[in-house]
Amino acid sequence: MKLEFFKQPENKREQTPVLEQWLEQELKTQYETQAKALNQAGILEILPNKEEIGVLGIDGKEYPIPTQEAIEQLIRQSPEKYQAKIEQGFSQILMVPLAMPLDRQIEILKQNILKHHQEGKLLATKEKPTDPDEKLDLDANQPVRVWDEWRGSDVSGQTVYFPKSFDQNNHQGKTKQELLDKQSQTQSPLAGWQVLLLENNPNIPAEGKGQTIGGRRQLEANKTPSEYLKLFQKDPQYAHEQGLTNEAWIIQFITHLEQTNEVIDDWQGKGKICYLAGSFNPSSASRAVGCWYRDFRRAYLYGGDPGNRADRYGLRSAVGVEA
Repeated sequence: MKLEFFKQPENKREQTPVLEQWLEQELKTQYETQAKALNQAGILEILPNKEEIGVLGIDGKEYPIPTQEAIEQLIRQSPEKYQAKIEQGFSQILMVPLAMPLDRQIEILKQNILKHHQEGKLLATKEKPTDPDEKLDLDANQPVRVWDEWRGSDVSGQTVYFPKSFDQNNHQGKTKQELLDKQSQTQSPLAGWQVLLLENNPNIPAEGKGQTIGGRRQLEANKTPSEYLKLFQKDPQYAHEQGLTNEAWIIQFITHLEQTNEVIDDWQGKGKICYLAGSFNPSSASRAVGCWYRDFRRAYLYGGDPGNRADRYGLRSAVGVEA
């Protein structure tokens, strides 16, 4: 079934030149680049029943990759929202196969890190694209270290997504299956997927180093995960923003590696450790964290106290493309 685009009045189009320029000049290129990176990394597969490319979910269902047209239509339904966030620097698309089991994504991350290292193309995150390459060493026996309580937790429901707080009894988060069920009930064109807009910066700014773009101060390191959540909920300049999930961080790592040969969140280099405030384990009251750890020569996905604060920790936020 062909999607019909939401047609804006002429005066509305004139009010959103940045959005129109992005939709006309950036969306198609970025969509194709993302899809290619996901395919080359081994995320996508041919779905036998739907005869499309996509992923198999934790529920055994097939979830085709969203179309570029569907993404554009959803953005056009809320032009003021996306105009403002693009002006603030959220101009990079990330397509996350939320339905895919977390353990499968972890395994693909391992395979891709090992492959790049074997090819001599595992590099530190650059501050500027013109910076010289810096090769990273790797523990080939364990390219990724994962906290045991994350494994299988999306299937069992022990992990909840997009909590409103890190309270064990009142987090207001949803399990992965609940998110998939809601997408199914609303007949979302993004079913099984999360489409995000990110800032074009793989390095989280240090405290005092953030820039003000479009009236928004970039989030800086040295706040607690709970403080970042409160900023999303109460500070207008961070409206419509959310923390990354474990899955979103893994996919960003994989696609950035595929496109640039660089890791992300290289905290002993140019970046910081990234709080993943979109994933929470209520039983242990732990929020997620992702980084590259040079001392141990591997990527880390682990958990910790939501009240933790240190200058080496920060948070990368995203804007969800939603109906």
